[in-house]
Amino acid sequence: MDGAGALELARAADRVLIKVGAGIVRFDRAQHPLSEDEARAYLVHDDGFMRVPVLIRGGLLVRGYTEELYREALDAPAAPEPPASRSGI
Repeated sequence: MDGAGALELARAADRVLIKVGAGIVRFDRAQHPLSEDEARAYLVHDDGFMRVPVLIRGGLLVRGYTEELYREALDAPAAPEPPASRSGI
């Protein structure tokens, strides 16, 4: 997926979990929203395409994989599907 598509996914997400090094960075639209610059830095690789693996579950976007990360994403109740269009990230 290209960078524009990755940013669209980020705009639609209510929660974003991102594997960074050995840790997990968490964004929540209500408490700690993901900025456009952060979305670009975490989701779009230098070649202009989205970094993978990516999991989307309702309004949750997960980038990266560890057992802990997927357990957190899959054990939590699924967030409702976001509306078709959202403004801002």
